[in-house]
Amino acid sequence: MPENPLAIIDWLVSQPAPADAAQPPTIKAWKSRHDKELAPWIDTPDRAVAGGFLADRVAYAFANGYHSALLRLVPSLAPDAFPALCITEEGGGHPRMIKSRLAPIDPDGADPAKWRLNGRKQFITGAAEADVYFVAASTGTDESRQNNIRLVRINSDEAGVSVELMPDLPFIPEVSHGVLWMKDIPVQASQMLPGDGYLRYIKPFRTIEDLHVSSAVLGYFFRIATQFDWPRPQKQEILSLIVAMRTLAMGDPLDTGVHIALGGALQMMDRLTAGLDLLWEKVDAPVREAWERDRTLLGIAKKVRTARLASAWDHYKAG
Repeated sequence: MPENPLAIIDWLVSQPAPADAAQPPTIKAWKSRHDKELAPWIDTPDRAVAGGFLADRVAYAFANGYHSALLRLVPSLAPDAFPALCITEEGGGHPRMIKSRLAPIDPDGADPAKWRLNGRKQFITGAAEADVYFVAASTGTDESRQNNIRLVRINSDEAGVSVELMPDLPFIPEVSHGVLWMKDIPVQASQMLPGDGYLRYIKPFRTIEDLHVSSAVLGYFFRIATQFDWPRPQKQEILSLIVAMRTLAMGDPLDTGVHIALGGALQMMDRLTAGLDLLWEKVDAPVREAWERDRTLLGIAKKVRTARLASAWDHYKAG
């Protein structure tokens, strides 16, 4: 795409009303169909928006936003991969709760390039469809008893990998969730992502995910607005929020200013979503009913977002 930060807006406005005939029955089939259409979008927030517009349901938009977020987190990831991030364990997602263990095969250090991975992860998004997992694992504790976390890349077809599916959520049921079991999986040093697993990957991902999933849902909103001829003022609001999310997504996800501005953007998205209720009443019943079921997605992790926003404001007060 041209080096124009508003190219995604030009693209959206110029798109014809989409047709929903013969949509792919699964997320993986949807992704396979649209990978070529998404390929020209180099910047990941644009990719998220474009995928949201191409999605005929919130679940596909969400999955596209999630994958776009992982591309932002791990730029070396192949765009046509189907990745999943594996952090949460029985005690939660905090680094001190990560018990999955990455240990050297040779404790004496004769071959420092070879490791072994064991553990269990739960509530993994896209667990059944993923062909690559990014797993947060501990290599032990340091002198201050802090858990040392590394992020490891493993393929779904490796020996020792198994997935146990969890029951469908009451919303976006097309997106699978599951438990990943890892037993004596050999790991090369080249499979370990560089840097501290928590500071470089886990900590920024919540912000990256919020921005990209929100962008994808806004792209889906614009699809519905185009398909059902919503008024221009509402279309303009959607497009303005897309630009805001894009600007923030291109910034540093650990920046406190990004967190504060994102808090405001999410508030505006909440107001926009509520203001669209009357327009949704004019949408075809199956599409509207699916939206009513899936809109719960937008409120997930609200507690975490509130804490992140309060911390960002406290940072400036402390300064």
